[in-house]
Amino acid sequence: MAEGDAADSSRNDDELVCEIFDLIRDIKDPERPNTLEELDVVCEDGIQVQRLRPTTTKTTTTTTLTCSPSSSSSPPGGGGGDAAIHRRATTGADARTACGGSGDDVDDAAAQADPVLIRIAFTPTVPHCSLATLIGLCMRVKLERNLTQRSFKLDIAVMEGTHSLEEDVNKQINDKERVAAAMENPNLREMVEECIKEPDS
Repeated sequence: MAEGDAADSSRNDDELVCEIFDLIRDIKDPERPNTLEELDVVCEDGIQVQRLRPTTTKTTTTTTLTCSPSSSSSPPGGGGGDAAIHRRATTGADARTACGGSGDDVDDAAAQADPVLIRIAFTPTVPHCSLATLIGLCMRVKLERNLTQRSFKLDIAVMEGTHSLEEDVNKQINDKERVAAAMENPNLREMVEECIKEPDS
């Protein structure tokens, strides 16, 4: 990989991780008036982005966010089930045509067309938290609604060793059938909508 290409890829990945954190940091805890960031449920270091099919190289790279000082956390464990996948119709060639030329704009558009694996590890407030699954569901719903310009696979998991039912929680969060069924429940859907609602200006 050329040095310039590696730098551009790292920059784009860091920007994506920052974008992801900005989307989930203000989600409200289901039981408290605080946000997930305020309760240290989520942090930048708990987010990883891995390119699944780089546009210009054969090398797969993984970037962990370091956009602001934060206590280091171990990467998330593997989540079970089928994660939701969003696909974007625009290809690198389409992006180049839409931009009407070449250069940084085309590179950025191509980078957005690359499918990525997004891993998020979060820390429940207590090891027996009964709402850990709901918190994960809130993050999944908000990210799927807002990252519409990207092709991505999402894997959300509790930080290893932070929940007594870690494996069960991870499976529920990443099973697309369970997620769809949960969002068909009016009461549960209302709770999710309340938690992910944008804070008042």
